[in-house]
Amino acid sequence: MDALKETIRAMALDAGFSRVRILAPFILSENAVGLKDPSVLKERWGEGSPSLLVAALSYGNEDSAAECSPAEKEIEESCRAYIAPFARRNYYKEAVKRLQKLSQTFRRLFSGSHASGMNSSGVYADRRSSYRIFCNSPIPEKPLALACGLGVQGRNSLVITPETGSLVIIAAMTLPFPLESDAPESNRSACETCGFCVEACPTQAIRREGGIERNKCIQWYASGNEASVPRRVAEKWGRRLYGCTMCQEVCPHNKKPIKGAETSEGILPAYMDARAILVMSDEEIQAFFKGTAMGLSWLKPEHIRRNAELALACGR
Repeated sequence: MDALKETIRAMALDAGFSRVRILAPFILSENAVGLKDPSVLKERWGEGSPSLLVAALSYGNEDSAAECSPAEKEIEESCRAYIAPFARRNYYKEAVKRLQKLSQTFRRLFSGSHASGMNSSGVYADRRSSYRIFCNSPIPEKPLALACGLGVQGRNSLVITPETGSLVIIAAMTLPFPLESDAPESNRSACETCGFCVEACPTQAIRREGGIERNKCIQWYASGNEASVPRRVAEKWGRRLYGCTMCQEVCPHNKKPIKGAETSEGILPAYMDARAILVMSDEEIQAFFKGTAMGLSWLKPEHIRRNAELALACGR
């Protein structure tokens, strides 16, 4: 099974993922930090899916200092609302597409072979439903990533990978054959004595001992959480429409050139006119952001409009 595991890892890396690890259910209760009820995940895995492929897809730092396009330069500077690099493409959708393509290849190569796992009835579980994908789903991918050593957790609570720092999104897919789990990197410290992210956070939301105070985090509110934004956070909002990345911008793990995965899914500009968003109807906002990283079901038009209002207020 070691050869099969490395074959699967190599194929996933060839598919463009920057790091790939394998997780099995039996280590969840011991290593899945932050997963409150591991049994929930095991239930979703279902019978015949004894392993999980966990992968990182990089969005890189090539667009981190994006300049205004000619069209964006026409927007009055005080009205420019910034969209963070991770949201300028729908990397979640891209990761799902790549995993779906991998699952098709796996079914073709391994269906009915000795590599496939058996269910309690002795039937090979190599159906399409045996390859279930988790990406930006109700299942929190971060604990899975930490449990199998995809990365380690930084002070800002983000998963930091050796190859591409924290500039990644995490996706996972069940596999219908048993594979040995990769071990977590429990002995490696991501941050050591560094406290750059603590100092850089505009609202002091990052604890020096590690972890985020959500009631102070700009991105927490930008993602549609809470009915209102506290004044102490609103005053530090800046000209952000979506995404606060200050902690990532100063992180030493993200300073080297990191290439992002190529995708044409959900393209958004670096800057939008906050005034234009304020006069858009709910239907117009939904239509504009459909298929993008800002078109998520829990990010309502009123949240995007609220973000634009805050960005406009900070631009004046």
